[in-house]
Amino acid sequence: MTERIFRAGLITFAVVSTVLFAAIIPPALIDDGFDFWGGALHTFDNPYAAGVSIDVLLAYGVLASWVVYEAVSNHVRRGWIALLLGLVTGLTVALAAYLLIRLRHEAEAARGRTPREAS
Repeated sequence: MTERIFRAGLITFAVVSTVLFAAIIPPALIDDGFDFWGGALHTFDNPYAAGVSIDVLLAYGVLASWVVYEAVSNHVRRGWIALLLGLVTGLTVALAAYLLIRLRHEAEAARGRTPREAS
């Protein structure tokens, strides 16, 4: 797979995830009187949904650990943007955004530019 196809795939997944999120979550929030915490707790209503929800929450923790680790060890900057996006739109968008940020960092490093010079 070429990098161009990889980038296009990441962007596609992020866009599809955002569109589905926007189509599903706001109408449900409106119907529930904007009870965000109640809606979040409903993800644990049955064992299957709870299992998926726990997996997603822990995977977000793994992503956060990876972002912090690479910020320190490889000087990958702006990973916090991906984590912030993940809090709003979910793990799919966060992971795709971080991989795009990381690809840009690697391209700049390959051209011999430090992260500070590239900013």
